[in-house]
Amino acid sequence: MATPIQQLTNQVDDNPGPKYQPPWDFLPVDTNTGVGGKYIYIGYILGDSNPVTSINFVAYGQAQANPPSGWSWTGQDLKQGAGGKFIYMIWKNGEPGKQPITALQLLVTNQSSPPYIAGYEAINQDLNQGAGGPYIWPYYSTTVQMQAKAEAILVKE
Repeated sequence: MATPIQQLTNQVDDNPGPKYQPPWDFLPVDTNTGVGGKYIYIGYILGDSNPVTSINFVAYGQAQANPPSGWSWTGQDLKQGAGGKFIYMIWKNGEPGKQPITALQLLVTNQSSPPYIAGYEAINQDLNQGAGGPYIWPYYSTTVQMQAKAEAILVKE
């Protein structure tokens, strides 16, 4: 059985990444791909206790001070510095009767609706809404295991 996602975060930088930041792993796609702004990545930690059971991405015309009632968030606008909508990642943990989320991915494409990906459910929110550039479609799975990242640590002698 796939290990669920337990925690989520964002990493924001002026330079391409994502940067090595244990114990977090990061999706390799910048949520501002093709539109400038900050380099923003979605990070996660896998674990069995209190897993993420719902995830969504929501767009607003202005900055938000709080997540929707009952949801968690980082408060990070995924479009920071790029214009367009203010887009936030929101999630819930440990909902009774809901399957834990085991994988996330972002697909950068010119397709105006999210294409089918076996084992994944599309979230119908373009992460570049209002900013131009390619479409960035988020997906989640309750069956696919996140692939372990091979980490390389360079030591300067």
